[in-house]
Parts: sequence; structure tokens; C-alpha cells
Amino acid sequence: MNIIVPYSWLKEFLETDANPQKIGECLSLSSQSVEKIISSGNDWLYDIEITTNRPDCLSVYGIARELSAILPKFGYKAKLKELKTPAKKDLSSEKSLPLEVKISQSSFCPRFTALIFDQVVIKPSPKVVQERLEKCGIRAINNVVDISNYLMLELGQPMHTFDYDKIKGAKMILRESAGGEKITTLDGQTRSLPDGTIIIEDGQERIIDLCGIMGGANSEVDQQTERVLLFIQTYDPVKIRQTCQKLSFRTDAASRFEKGVDSEGVLLAMGEAVKMLKQTAKAKIASRLFDFYPQPPKEKSVVLKLSLVEKIMGIEILSQEVEKVLQSLGFKIKNSKKEEKEFVVPHWRYGDINISEDLIEEFARIYGYHRLPSRLPPLAFNPTENSGSIEWANDTKEALKFWGFTETINYSMTSEESLKKFEIKPEDCLKINNALSDDWLYLRLSLIPSLLETAAKNQDEGLKIFELSNIYSPQGEHELPEENPMLTGLLTNEDFRKGKGIVEAILDELGIEHYEIKPYNLQKTFYGKTFNGAKLAEIILKNNSLGIFGEIKKEILTRFGLKGKVFIFDLDFKELTKYASSQKKYQSIPKYPPVIEDFSFVLPPRTYLGEIITAIKEIDLIIKSADLIDSFEDTRTLRVVYQDKNKTLNDQGVEKLREKIIKTVEEKFKAKIKGKK
Repeated sequence: MNIIVPYSWLKEFLETDANPQKIGECLSLSSQSVEKIISSGNDWLYDIEITTNRPDCLSVYGIARELSAILPKFGYKAKLKELKTPAKKDLSSEKSLPLEVKISQSSFCPRFTALIFDQVVIKPSPKVVQERLEKCGIRAINNVVDISNYLMLELGQPMHTFDYDKIKGAKMILRESAGGEKITTLDGQTRSLPDGTIIIEDGQERIIDLCGIMGGANSEVDQQTERVLLFIQTYDPVKIRQTCQKLSFRTDAASRFEKGVDSEGVLLAMGEAVKMLKQTAKAKIASRLFDFYPQPPKEKSVVLKLSLVEKIMGIEILSQEVEKVLQSLGFKIKNSKKEEKEFVVPHWRYGDINISEDLIEEFARIYGYHRLPSRLPPLAFNPTENSGSIEWANDTKEALKFWGFTETINYSMTSEESLKKFEIKPEDCLKINNALSDDWLYLRLSLIPSLLETAAKNQDEGLKIFELSNIYSPQGEHELPEENPMLTGLLTNEDFRKGKGIVEAILDELGIEHYEIKPYNLQKTFYGKTFNGAKLAEIILKNNSLGIFGEIKKEILTRFGLKGKVFIFDLDFKELTKYASSQKKYQSIPKYPPVIEDFSFVLPPRTYLGEIITAIKEIDLIIKSADLIDSFEDTRTLRVVYQDKNKTLNDQGVEKLREKIIKTVEEKFKAKIKGKK
């Protein structure tokens, strides 16, 4: 969340000799990030990004408090104006207008304070108040309403003002909404309230406040208002955030409440509001102080060992320096020993200071990260069998890009619809309990559906895409899933032969040899799923599956809105890297020329060429290769290369090998040489 802090307003609480630019620079180096410093007439405006864990900085005073600790470390003087919390007796009147308050559950509203004012004069706010509100992006309305906005910006404490006479029965009941209730808020919008919203209703059961977010139009302060109820409280941050998300509606007050507001700062804000109402509206206190605070927070303290500070920061630190810095941030010493100190946490930091490391972080940022040595801590590293997987991944991606592929990056989550399109059962996948939408409901058990979705959105006749990412296989109800890296690719309008060539090129790039390519058994499962396709093959090495490839069947393509042929490969990258090798083999250039012959065989249906080629190459070492060069109907033409490294082959030697090849293929595969009867 970003806030705007005018330099002139900041100087009201901070006495320093640092100029506006240096203030912004020092704050960014040691605390909250100043994104812009904007010139505004005779003033400067700081646009500051406040981290979620620091709601104490969501105010002018909070930033001044930070700077009072930071600036001295950069050689500038800095003194914070201390604000005193008034005594309760000073916030009450003997004359007490009635107000009945009921809170259904104290956890919804940890602290509730209210005070009634009489003889209020409604008029425009003083010029300085209007100007400061305008600089911070808030429209001035009138002196009473402006006070609530002004003090929210100044002290970080949201508050609300009601027209006391519009609260029927002088009764306020704080409860949860239920049953489709509605409220018309101050902006004129009628909002249907989700069940569980914190609201306040009056004695006639009218909803007069959408708690922590915006008041109701039926109780607003206007020009006829004479009596005002000032209402300052804290709420359950989770309830406020849930309501904002369900309503898609968030205000400056809600942004503060959902991050946690300091309950101990309520009376300070009430005291400042009383001063301003008396000064600008001539208001008089007309009630006792209503203060419901059933469970004040207990004092929190954290023990810090000096040795731990030195270990984490990597430098020697004097105990006195640690004490001085933490005390400047509001921490007080409770117990002090030579090797350790116990610090009391200031109430405005109860939300984010819990352990020793939190105190060390506080000290380090004020000490200055820029003063720490640029030295990496020693790390123990035990190389594993897959320690080179990153390098193999980079090499493989680079090769695929050179072959015309585009890398895709998809979410690790997928939808039930996408799983069913690919015939994966959703119950076989891990379901996410707090899914952000139905599109991200399950962890992926395969990368293929994601690539099919991508292909459907990028219709292209020659699309070539791939993804290298994890899939998640369930391991049991109380076990983390097994994460398996997969290399999955998709090609549109490519036949099986060209797709197979890509797969073989990947294996060659990784230096993997001696694998077999076999028909894939459709009854077999691969990483928990039955792989569906029209023509599929599996890569086997040492009885381990390296993956599968083939053409997706038409029914699946139709569900994804795809036409034509789609070839995919789905390779287990963990297994690939297990067998990958960067070792190169030297082979001398043959001295003697090869002899090349073509064989055309008529094959029975469903005869696998891979087995024929393997059988031919096993006949003799002189047979260097056998490759398919042509296909027509049931005829396949193979080109065989003979080459002897010790001599030139003669016709007689080749003829014997030729006869063995024909005999082997005919007997083993029931084939016939073309033209032979």
C-alpha cells in the first residue's frame, strides 16, 4: 500500500537538519521505499510504499518515528515530538448522553471506544487541514468528517463520526450480517452484504455502519448535525479483508484495518480528535468515555543473544550499539546480561516482532545493509547424480529453439475440464483446497493438456512448442507429491516419422545411446495416467522408460478445438539426465569406400520397421546403417550401407550379405522382397 506524506506535515513531528531529498533517500535505504518525491508549491510530497508487515508506518507520525531512528545513522540530527496519551478522566463529561452498546463477539472488535459531543458547529475545515487532505488525495467535506480523515492520515488510526440523533434508540449493536442484508453507504451505493460481515445496527434494527470500511448514509454527519458520536475501534483484520474481497470494495480505512491497527493507540487518537473538535467545531464533550477493551495485549518481550547478531550479520558488534539502535526504535531493555539482552517490544510493533531474528533485522536495517561486508556465507554442497540437470536442461532448450521450437511456460495448476478433455481422472490428481479459481483447481499430472490448450489458442499449421516443467504425482493423503521434471513437446501437422526424428535428435543431443523404441502398450500407465493416442511408441533403456511419443487421437483433439495431426513427445527428464553423457567418441575417417544398396520389402500389416532395422544391423559389423528412404502402400524401401575399415568390399562379399539380409527379413518378419514371387 502506498501513502502520500507532505514534508510540511512531517516536520510538525520531526525536528531535523536533513533536507527533503536526503530524508527520502535515508528512508528508502533503511525502511520503507520512497517511490517518488513530488514538488508541490512550497512543499514536497513523499509517495511511500509501505510493506504489509509495517502498518505502524501507515501514517505521518509513523514515518516521523522511523526517521528519528534512521537519520542519526546518516549524520543528521533528528528529534521526534512525543505525543502523550490522555487520561480517561480527561475524555469524559459529568453530563452523559445515553448510549447502549452491545458487541456480539469480542474477537470481532478487540477495542471499542466512543464519545458523544454536543453543540457542534458544522462548517468548512481550516485551510491547512483542507490543503493537507487534498495533497493526500482526500476530498475535504466539513470540519467534523475531515477530522476523522485527517487523524487517520496523521496517526494511522481510522475513526468514524455519526450524527448521534440519527442513531435510533441511542443503541448500537455490533454483530455479523446474515440472510442477504443490505446497506446504503456514504458513497450512495446500496451493497448486498455477504454473510459474516461485521456491521452495526441501531435500536430500530437499521444497519448504520459497514464496520471498518464505510459508514451508512442513514447516520451521516451533515449541515443540520448538532450532536456527534465519535467512534474509534479496532477490528479483526481477517474479517475486514474477507469482506473487502467479497464486495470488491476497499477504502483507506479498510486497507489499514486489514493489516492490523494498534489497539493501544486508540486513546491517543481520541485525545487528538477531542482537541480538534473543540478547536474547529466548538464541540463540547457530552458523555462518559465508552471504552470496551476486554483483553488488552500482554507485554511482549524478546531475548537477543549478541553472538547470534554477529553470526547472522557476519561482523563484530558492540553490545552498546545494539542497545542504542533498538532503543531508538522504541524497544526497552527489561533484563541485561553480558551475552544476552531482553527487550520489551513497543505496542505498535506487536504484530511483526516475535523472535530474536526479528530484532536482528531491525538492528541491521538501521545499522545499514550497505555497511555489511559483501561476503557470501559458506555452503556445504554434496553433488548428486543429477547435479548437472540444469546444464542439460539449458542445452536441450537451446537445441529445441534452434530446431524451430518455442518454449512455453504454463501454470502448474489446471482445471477439471482440461483434465477430462485429455481423459485424466480428476480424482487421480492433487486438488488445491484454496484454489483462486476453477481454472487452477488441480496440480498437473501431465504437461500435455497445457500444451494442447496453448495450441488451441495459437492455431498454426506448423506450430512447434515445448515445456520443461514438473508434474505432481500424489503419494498419499499426508504426503507431499512427487515432483517429476518432464520435457514435453507438441508439433502440429507433422507425421510420425518427422516427430520421431525430433525425439531421436534430443536423445542424440544428450549423448544417450543403446535405447530401444517399442510400441506403447495402451493398457500401461505412465506417471499415474493412461496415455491416449492414435499411434504411440515408448523409449526403453535398461528396462527403464524414458518417455513416450506419438500422435494424439482425433477425439481428444476435437475436444480441445484442434484439427489435423498433432504429434507429441513426453519425456521423463530425470531419467534422461541419468543416462546423459557429454563424452565424445573419436572415429577415424574410413579409408575404404562404402557400398550402398536399396531393398524394397513388401511387409505384412503392423510390422515395426525398428525391429527390422535392428535385425539387419546385427547380421554383420560391416553393415554400418539401415535407414528407411521410401514408403508406398505396403512397401518399405531400406537403404543399407556396407563398409569394411580394413579393405575394399568386392561383389562377392556384398552378395553374401545381401542374401543374409533378404533371408533374415523374409523368415523373421514374413516379408517379401519386391518383385519376388
